[in-house]
Amino acid sequence: MKNKNYRVSRATVYNTLDLLVECDLVTKHQFGKNLAQYEKSYGFKQHDHLICTECNQVLEFCDPRIQNIQNTVGEILNFKVLHHSLILYGTCQKENCENRALA
Repeated sequence: MKNKNYRVSRATVYNTLDLLVECDLVTKHQFGKNLAQYEKSYGFKQHDHLICTECNQVLEFCDPRIQNIQNTVGEILNFKVLHHSLILYGTCQKENCENRALA
């Protein structure tokens, strides 16, 4: 918004994000530290995340087996699963990993 010269207070942005999260239009993720990331959720298919602990890159992936596990566990335990969150932490293997050169 700053790049397009929109004048909106930071408080307005965060209040709007909170409202969008409450309405299930946006999902808020806390991938460690004090950093929150938001992503569109309305009309978006379920996916999970890989986080590089070196450069903090977030990669999204979708594996239908995870949905199958969720469905099976729900049936076995007579539990209606509304959504899930899976975050895998590790190190990316990119040669240009931001922090790999610093090590």
